[in-house]
Amino acid sequence: MTGNRTAAVAAAMDDIRRIEANVGVTTKGVEAIRDRIIELSQQRDLFPLEDFPSPTAEDDSNSFLYRLAQDTDDRFALYAQSSSGQFETPVHNHTTWAVVVGFDGQELNKFFDRTSDGVTQTDRHMVEAGTGVAMLPDDLHSIHINGQALNFHCYGLALERLDSREYFSPSDKTWKIFNNVSGIREARTSSHIC
Repeated sequence: MTGNRTAAVAAAMDDIRRIEANVGVTTKGVEAIRDRIIELSQQRDLFPLEDFPSPTAEDDSNSFLYRLAQDTDDRFALYAQSSSGQFETPVHNHTTWAVVVGFDGQELNKFFDRTSDGVTQTDRHMVEAGTGVAMLPDDLHSIHINGQALNFHCYGLALERLDSREYFSPSDKTWKIFNNVSGIREARTSSHIC
């Protein structure tokens, strides 16, 4: 099964590279990438939940990231986010295109515009199996999970390289820089690690 998952993920990432090269970082291009990840997510037998355990009460986090694919130059990366309990992010951008696709459970994505004194919510979408959202580099969103969830997150640049992502701090109404993501768990097979 791991070999089948590796092949399916590699085929999806090849398609995503082609989509970006041919259509560009546009709404149409990122929506096509989202649709390709939805197609991958429908191969449910390749992603058994026990391969991506969620945090337990003993863990310091309510969410784990599992790396499924990442190019050697860090240009394209795919992760599975496994969450338990309540997990939320502040309003933030990505500085690269981003796609979130549902697999198990629900992840509420809220969308925002910048305003002179912070942000204002413009939309919301519940990400669950068979659905997803697509974002351009400057789009703003927040994530809200309450319970068990496993979702796919795909980016045009690996999370460890997103060192200028901004988030809005409502307590002092300022934009700040997100710390780089760390502690990502490896879920690629050794033959797929470049």
